[in-house]
Amino acid sequence: MQTEHKEYTITAYTEDYLGLISRINAIFSRRRISMVTFNVGPSETEKIKKFIIVIKETEESVQKITRQMEKQVDVLEVHYHKNPHFTAMEYAS
Repeated sequence: MQTEHKEYTITAYTEDYLGLISRINAIFSRRRISMVTFNVGPSETEKIKKFIIVIKETEESVQKITRQMEKQVDVLEVHYHKNPHFTAMEYAS
């Protein structure tokens, strides 16, 4: 049985900590997962960064990655969801 890779968006809120981008990137590098997009910027809350990462993987793999990201000391919360626009394009073809 082959699992299907779909596009997922991972959103993480973190404390503003030097070196955290490298630690988050290492999580993906160790699993050999390439990122479609990787954006970091300020969030709605002062001194909190917002990571938006888009990857194309299986849901099981995305769940493991989010759990691993949550274990980082400076990560406050992590969410993921399947990209609805990408899903609509698949059904339209």
